[in-house]
Amino acid sequence: MIGSDLIPPESVQGLMLGLVATIVAAPALAAIMLAAGCFSRSPRTPAVAALGVALVACALLSWLWHASTGAVYEFGERLGGGSFVHVDGITAALMPTVALIELAIVLVAPRRFLDPPATSRLLLGAAATFALFATAHPGALVALWFATALPTWISIRGTPGGRPAARVFATVMIAAFGAMAVGTLLMIFDPPWERGCGVVGNTGGWLVALAVLMRKGIVPFHSWYPSLYSGAPLSTALAATMPQVAAYTAVRLLMGHADHGMGVGAELVVLSQLALVTAAYGAALALVQRDLRGLVGTLAMSQSALVLAGLAGKVPMELNGALCVWISSGLALTGIGLVAWALESRAGTLSLTTPQGRFHDAPAIAAFFLIFGLAAIGVPGTLSFVADDLIVSGSLDEQLHAGLLVIVSTVLSGIAVMRGWFLIFGGPVAIDGPRHQILPRERFALTALLAPLFILGLWPGPLVTTLERAAEQLLGVTADGQPADARGNPPGEATIGGP
Repeated sequence: MIGSDLIPPESVQGLMLGLVATIVAAPALAAIMLAAGCFSRSPRTPAVAALGVALVACALLSWLWHASTGAVYEFGERLGGGSFVHVDGITAALMPTVALIELAIVLVAPRRFLDPPATSRLLLGAAATFALFATAHPGALVALWFATALPTWISIRGTPGGRPAARVFATVMIAAFGAMAVGTLLMIFDPPWERGCGVVGNTGGWLVALAVLMRKGIVPFHSWYPSLYSGAPLSTALAATMPQVAAYTAVRLLMGHADHGMGVGAELVVLSQLALVTAAYGAALALVQRDLRGLVGTLAMSQSALVLAGLAGKVPMELNGALCVWISSGLALTGIGLVAWALESRAGTLSLTTPQGRFHDAPAIAAFFLIFGLAAIGVPGTLSFVADDLIVSGSLDEQLHAGLLVIVSTVLSGIAVMRGWFLIFGGPVAIDGPRHQILPRERFALTALLAPLFILGLWPGPLVTTLERAAEQLLGVTADGQPADARGNPPGEATIGGP
């Protein structure tokens, strides 16, 4: 049993480090092979193999942490409150989600969008994203912000007609990276999580919060989000937004500033209020979109903002809800985006101004679109229902307006999803039109995304328990409300691998 005398903590530590190395190295090596000219005729094959290996390693990492004592595992250099490799409940819960999203994107992507250069960029971006989710080191986070944004910009710029979207994306990302770099340096120089912090450290915290706002697409820095979904391949847009690297950065750099290592700082409170506005505003925008890509982009902007809104929760329940929304929205919106891309690759650009009558052409795609849409808005039996219940209950306990805005954004998103479904798949049917059968790899990928949404929705106990432990660590409290140590461990439970 892990954590007992049968397997010593040192063995668990070594296994975790090996799994993290495998997760990052597998897509990186596949990208290098493709860049060297290998598998030029079938780039999907090494990509699927590499991301499949990464997904298995992520699942093992999650199981290993869940079965262990639940401590924080740290490896390598420690700087500014974070170690070079950092594994806790957040890492254990989010890594498999990111790996599944990346694998589904590669499986569903049409062949013409998956040439060797594009596949190599996608794999390098995946490797950088995995590395980011496995670190809490401020310097590594800054470097990986650049490493995750660069492949996205190159892909947008290389898309026919994508240069305007590339300019918008580059402008926002350069500004965000500058604020992130300067703010992180100031926080390292004058750490806000230590006693005696002055104006320098606080200024750094606000600069990092500004960077998170821009990278996350929060009002008033939201314009690049719909632009990305309209001007880039959906593989690029989904891979750039669904992991939500800005939210992860907020967790690592902004949580724990209040009371010198416990609680929630003022930066996250401001971020959460703007995120609530963005969630409602994005859902309202989704109601008036004139094409399918615009609908997917605005829904993604709205749903992902709910994650940031919940990160300022002062009770574990609300933070637990935010983490559940992080997982459920990532899986559901990736599914909606991939279904839209699969249909668009067959039928061209799809308008939402008049009914398109596509149900007869693509009944399986219509079914997947509807199920993913319902899963995204919290239909009972899905993980989103559990997540919404947790985040609304936690929000209403603390701030009435926050809970109401979450409810408003969910209702508007539901109306937008149903409007989109009826306009795309309803209406007059062309009896002699082509039939668009769903491909086996598409069916497999979409089913793999749906499965955890329903399994965890019907049996949420293990995930909620894991995320409850992670929330208690982040907030610096134990299950009974008692203070934990400076790294979020209950009294007597030391960080493994740390100094």
